[in-house]
Amino acid sequence: MLRNPDFEKTIVKKKKYNKNKKRQVNIGGEDIEIETPSDSTSKERQPLILVDATLGGGGHSTALLEQMKPGDILIGCDVDMDALLTASQRLEKYMVFQNPFTSSSSSSSSDDNVVEKKNSSSSKDDSIPSHPIFIPVQSNFRYLHEIIPDIPHPYIIGKNLLNSENEFSVDGILMDLGVSSHQIDSADRGFAFLKDGPLDMRMSGTSSNSEKSSLMTLTAADLCNELDERELIRILKTYGDEPRARQITQAIIQSRPLYTTNDLHMAVSKCTPEFAKKGRRMGRNATLARVFQALRIVVNEEDKALIQALEEMSPTLLCKEKSRLVILSYHSMEDRMVKRIMRDGTVDKQKRVARDYYDRDMYGNYVGEARPWVPLGKKRKATPEEIEANSRARSATLRVAERVTSSSSSD
Repeated sequence: MLRNPDFEKTIVKKKKYNKNKKRQVNIGGEDIEIETPSDSTSKERQPLILVDATLGGGGHSTALLEQMKPGDILIGCDVDMDALLTASQRLEKYMVFQNPFTSSSSSSSSDDNVVEKKNSSSSKDDSIPSHPIFIPVQSNFRYLHEIIPDIPHPYIIGKNLLNSENEFSVDGILMDLGVSSHQIDSADRGFAFLKDGPLDMRMSGTSSNSEKSSLMTLTAADLCNELDERELIRILKTYGDEPRARQITQAIIQSRPLYTTNDLHMAVSKCTPEFAKKGRRMGRNATLARVFQALRIVVNEEDKALIQALEEMSPTLLCKEKSRLVILSYHSMEDRMVKRIMRDGTVDKQKRVARDYYDRDMYGNYVGEARPWVPLGKKRKATPEEIEANSRARSATLRVAERVTSSSSSD
């Protein structure tokens, strides 16, 4: 998972106050200045509400919480119960709710995202905690706009977290797409081709009760063993940009049945040299990475989930002017979607072309509906120092956009 020194600064953007002071925070070895309100105004300000939509092991959430002020709220979401368990234990000191992921006596279903407070009797409507607050939620990020509005406020009794005081909006959303380091390092999840384990790749684990999609019950082994040649070729080309898609598909079909990651590894190895003269991209490890990536995307419906998160979830939760969307993507399909949504307001290229053609006046000026986002700067790639510290950051791309409401914007 990428740890960009400027990344957490990008999403933690405080509101304006009459009196501000700057505080330096060290992230990734670099000092970052953050504007924070003076003590005299801290009780009057609205708490900052951020969403870590891809919690993983809790690395980004930890860095964000270290910068946030007392009373600020961070919602951490992940579909993977194991990731929620790890992150909740790591961030338990920031929780005012009883942790449902560390208590064996908890009998709530996977849809019960909020539990009773530890000391509800001592809570007061005007009480502000002495630290920022972390709230864990189990869900695919595509459904957060349906879940977060129903979460009760952690320290104001009788109110939901999103209310008229904060314009029913969060202040920022972070999405770190793809598979997390926590999942890659677990051999029994089937994400890593260098570790033998069941050919599973479901991000939600072996249980799909928390998912609304029936396709989430399929595993990578099911795809390899049941799909026909044409469909497997399409998957490898579309989601993996794999130049040897046909040869690899034939090797997979000839090697059926496949049950473990090692079975798939051996099938791909039959038609892929360990080292290639044309460059590292054609070597065995790079090819295996693309094949595993393509199957993982289809198993978890990552393309459909991302489209829904970009076109529905993000603009619904970020409905306040200048609230921020921060996204880390790891392959061309993801980054293309993110770029289009931030630039055009839609991931559908045909919709953008039609809108640009019909929504212009006789002089060629755009007069259509305002676009919901304004990109902040250009995309950013990991630095050589970051790649040296974390080789998985090599393919990461960071993009940031600010929300523009229709009542205050014009193209």
